[in-house]
Formats: sequence, C-alpha cells, structure tokens
Amino acid sequence: MSAQQTAFYAQNGYLELEGLLTPAECETLLQAIHQTMKKRGKEEAVNGRDLWRDAPRLKTTLTSKKFQGLAFAVGKQPSLRLAFDQWFPPHFALQTPEKIERLFSIQGLVSILFIQLDPGTPEAPHTTLLGLSPFPHGQGNALLMKPSLLVNWPSNHSNIGLYCVGFCLPTSVYIHNPHDPAGISLRKLDYGYGDPLRNDSHPLLHP
Repeated sequence: MSAQQTAFYAQNGYLELEGLLTPAECETLLQAIHQTMKKRGKEEAVNGRDLWRDAPRLKTTLTSKKFQGLAFAVGKQPSLRLAFDQWFPPHFALQTPEKIERLFSIQGLVSILFIQLDPGTPEAPHTTLLGLSPFPHGQGNALLMKPSLLVNWPSNHSNIGLYCVGFCLPTSVYIHNPHDPAGISLRKLDYGYGDPLRNDSHPLLHP
C-alpha cells in the first residue's frame, strides 16, 4: 500500500484495492470454499466460518505476504492474528445497517477484508440506508475496512457472494455475541467466553 492509500484508509475507514487477485486465483479460492463447505455438510455450510482450517489452499493465501502486508499496513502492530474467514453466500442480508465487528464473536478485531471472488458486477445498493456497501466493484477486488465501520447489506443488494477475512490483536478474546451466526463455532475448539485466542487455532502473523 502506498502512503496515499494508507492515509485515505486512516481518514475514511475503508479502501478498495483493485486487482488484489487474478481471475485464476479467484477461481481457485472459490473451488476450495465450495469443496470445503460441501464436505462439512449443510449445517456448517450455512455459516461458512473458518473454512481455512479444512482447506490448505485458503490458509496459504490468507497467511501469505500479500495478505499479511495489507493487515500490517493498517494495523500498526508488531504482530497480529488470523481471526477468521467467512463465506457470505449470494443474497445474504442484514435487516439494518450494522457495524462489522458486531457480526463476529472476537473482541480486538483490527481490520476486515471483503473480497469478490465471483465474476460480475454487484447490484446497486439502496441509497436511502446508512452505511457503506461491503461489495468491491469487480472480481479480484477487495474492500479493506475498519471493524467499527457501519455496513449496509440489504437483501436485494447482490446476487454475488463475498469472502471475508478478519485480522485481530494477539491479545484478542472470544466473546458471546448473539449477532454472530456462527458464534458457537469456537466452542467446538474448547473455547469459553472470555478466553484469549490461542496460537493453535488463530495463527500469529509477523511482518
């Protein structure tokens, strides 16, 4: 990221990155996402949380220098953690505009990355609602956002799915959050509310 991009993000809370991934890379990640969800079965596929745990291709991408570089460019921390990844299927919706951090059961989120892997152009969002659309403007683009930002995600916004990645502080903890559709996912890894995230389930990242 250039100094100008970093300054824009600091002032506005978001930044669209064009061409972060090539069409071929997008297709590879989409295949890994859908194959992993199919193996997990219907219940977990609805949530699509932490797919990287069962898909080496996703883990390699999310922990690559490219993705880590984005997280550290805006995180301003000596180390970070991979907090989660999440597949939001087409026509996912929020009833009202909501802060991004309210969708996840991790306290201490630093940055969120929304990546469009599907080809096509998202449908135009409602202009009467508050909040920023989380959709980039094309395949391979990504929208880097502060977790405290308000997002507008109405039901008829788009027929395009979104892949979401979150980075957090090393000291982040697992919290109870009724707004998180996959809020109990970490209970399966022996987490209790208030527990700090562990290295075995949330890898530490270094610049």
